[in-house]
Amino acid sequence: MQIVEVVERVEERLVYTEKVVDHQPEPLPVTRPFTSLSDDQLLDVGVPRDWLEPVRQAEEASVDGLFASLPGEAAEALLDFLTGGRLEDHIALKALPGADPFAHPDAQRRFRVVDNLEELQAALDQPFEKWAVFLHPAQRALAEREWSGPARVTGSAGTGKTIVALHRAAHIAREDVGAQVLLTTFSKPLAAALARKRDILTEAEPQVRDRITVRTLDQAVFDLHTAQFGQPNVANRALIRSAIADAKKAGLGDGMTADFLTEEWDEVIDAWNVETGEGYAVVPRIGRRTRLGVQQRDAAWAVFQFVRERLKQRGAMTWAQIYARMGAWLAAGGNPDFTHVVVDEAQDLSVAQVRFLGQISRVRADAAFLAGDIGQRIFHLPFSWTKLGLDIRGRSHALKVNYRTSHQIRSLADRLLPPAIVDMDGVEEGRRGTVSVFDGPVPEIALVADDEEEQELLSKFLASCQADGIDQADIGVLVRGDQQLGRARDAVRQAGCDPRAGDGVRIVTMHDAKGLEFRAVAVIACDEDVVPDPARLAAVGDVADLEAAYETERHLLYVACTRARDRLLVVGIDPGSEFLDDLRG
Repeated sequence: MQIVEVVERVEERLVYTEKVVDHQPEPLPVTRPFTSLSDDQLLDVGVPRDWLEPVRQAEEASVDGLFASLPGEAAEALLDFLTGGRLEDHIALKALPGADPFAHPDAQRRFRVVDNLEELQAALDQPFEKWAVFLHPAQRALAEREWSGPARVTGSAGTGKTIVALHRAAHIAREDVGAQVLLTTFSKPLAAALARKRDILTEAEPQVRDRITVRTLDQAVFDLHTAQFGQPNVANRALIRSAIADAKKAGLGDGMTADFLTEEWDEVIDAWNVETGEGYAVVPRIGRRTRLGVQQRDAAWAVFQFVRERLKQRGAMTWAQIYARMGAWLAAGGNPDFTHVVVDEAQDLSVAQVRFLGQISRVRADAAFLAGDIGQRIFHLPFSWTKLGLDIRGRSHALKVNYRTSHQIRSLADRLLPPAIVDMDGVEEGRRGTVSVFDGPVPEIALVADDEEEQELLSKFLASCQADGIDQADIGVLVRGDQQLGRARDAVRQAGCDPRAGDGVRIVTMHDAKGLEFRAVAVIACDEDVVPDPARLAAVGDVADLEAAYETERHLLYVACTRARDRLLVVGIDPGSEFLDDLRG
């Protein structure tokens, strides 16, 4: 079932007159990109029959208007074909004779059948776009598939990974009355956003909502530990740094800096829950490019043994130790209060968290479903999921249709990342073939002389956005870290906006913007000495580890730019961040 724009033929009667010119200009070549496509090829991807000839006769310069007139599935297929993709990847699902035309996945882009009075009432009680969380047919297939093991949905920013995770949780809860689904992510703000979307999606299904619990994974495991063993005393970062400093004062770790030892603890010892010197000798040091000889490793282990003993004396546990204890409890037959785990922003899971999810997958094959994008990983070094028991090989699928971000913004942000990223298990996440369903203004990349000029540029940007009907609450001003928040507030204040208004322009750091979206975004303070963050680079324990730090900083700027839906401004004080050269292409 499609909504089709009627094609009308307009005939004109022209009076012929001859005009003589001295030099007849050469006519420009006309390119018709779809002229070679057959009726069957076009019909297979959803082009209405009346549009077959207009599509073939369409000139390349006019395809934007053509796509606006076609059903969404046909426009997406032709756009992919135009940009080098395969039309065969978009062949529509064939409906069986007598099937409900409104039940077809493509029809559900445009129509929603209301099955009962409660659904109708829910639709009438609030704006439709807030009630019905849109799901593309390709996304629905992934959300509702019967998986034989843990599965992962990938895709660049804006391709709907969160929506797929949300619908996956609802599908499990809807199909299995005995299911208890943990819908989770890594931060409290993202968990709160997931909870709001769950409530919208399940407005007319309270029994489904009751089977979906939304919490951060840390909170869920903390509560599980409290129920089984009592409330854990979670070690904070200050305790770890203090213990390492005291170990150095005691003469341990000769020749190694405190920064290096802290990183080694975070990324290797604690991450992999190394408990013995023998275990340290064989643990993978992926991402840690500094090679350690036997004597160096022994010297480092003396420090870490000191830290572990300090934690034991204080009765404190790191998060990795808490996860390890609960993983062992599961392996011994422990029964958690959830049957399935659906994870959003899974690229930022830690080693301990992946190992815990791997243990859950051993209890039930289809228990884990993950959504994430390696290109947005900003918190941890890469590692192998498979070696930790979470094998998604053969069950990893990439989304290619971007609904949130304009073609212009997406294309620009993608310049910060390679065309394809391969994880430690050999699973490739490609960005080729991703298409945005709408266009927007070309993003502005600017260098300014000083803070004052940056404020003037931001003022013009905010005024232009509001003149176009964009509310202040739909505008975000993003900065690299806490040190630049004051600069952002001053700039917003100079633009005539209240930086502390609850319904005003949002000012957030790039890390805190993870999972958020705005109609317009200004990424300011992209200076040479801000992005990448010099403090982050200075904290790297060895020059050989700088590559991983630079990669994280690139991912962070990519995250910031892709928070924008329609309009984007990126500005820094001359000469600006080295990454701005990549954005300019």
